[in-house]
Amino acid sequence: MRPETQKIIQNIGIAIGIVFGGLGMLIGIAASPVVGGILSLFIIIIFGSFFGTQYFRKRRRTELLETGIQANGKIIEMWDSGITINNQPQIGMKIEVYPLIGQPFTSEVNLVISRLQTSYYQPGVTCIVRYDPNNTKTVAIESLGGEADNNVNSFDYNRNFQNQNTSTAFGNPYFPGMNEQQIEQWLVKMDTEGKWIAKTGIECKAIIKKNEFTNVYVQEVNTVNLFELEVLIEGMHSYTAKCFGVISPTSASKFNVGNQIWVKYDRNDKSKVAISHS
Repeated sequence: MRPETQKIIQNIGIAIGIVFGGLGMLIGIAASPVVGGILSLFIIIIFGSFFGTQYFRKRRRTELLETGIQANGKIIEMWDSGITINNQPQIGMKIEVYPLIGQPFTSEVNLVISRLQTSYYQPGVTCIVRYDPNNTKTVAIESLGGEADNNVNSFDYNRNFQNQNTSTAFGNPYFPGMNEQQIEQWLVKMDTEGKWIAKTGIECKAIIKKNEFTNVYVQEVNTVNLFELEVLIEGMHSYTAKCFGVISPTSASKFNVGNQIWVKYDRNDKSKVAISHS
């Protein structure tokens, strides 16, 4: 039977089950309100918990695939969850993730796969995943094999980075104690976090209170600037936040002190902001 036909039959079966199940609970409650009510509540909790978990797990995976940061991963453990959906097994996996910035971490994934794909998901198989840096308990597998494209997450700072005065790298007050290579790594991290906020953050207006050039260039002409901003969230008190931004020469005039610009802030940590449209 084709998967499309199988899904239609299953949806019809679920609809019939819900209708007759609801009628059965109503009849049970009418015949014995206490016992019928308790049994109905028990059934609702059990089935609601199962289908609710599956729904939110699928929704979370979709969100990660759309907005998550790409990274390389490797399956280090796999097990059968004992659950079958649409005659397809749900497996559990433990995946070691290797982010572009930071230490590797381990996440768990529950995934419904085709029975024909069970041999693909084995310990030692590499994969490309998407993850939320604010919650690394789970990830979404984007594809098996291959390697993540680092350019998806960041500029190639290692090639395009330039410090205007390399002899003062250790003396740069904006990056205290860092040498040129460490500044490059920090900028990659900044760009990765900024793109995450740009994807998932909430947009609002901000007023530029300070705009300071850090003596660092990207791609020879774009400057890395430190901004102090008064963030204006509608319906809330304004607050001060700092962030770095890469500014092109053609847009520099938009970022003069006193100008109003658009920013996005992290919904989980409002102190983290990223400049929009720079």
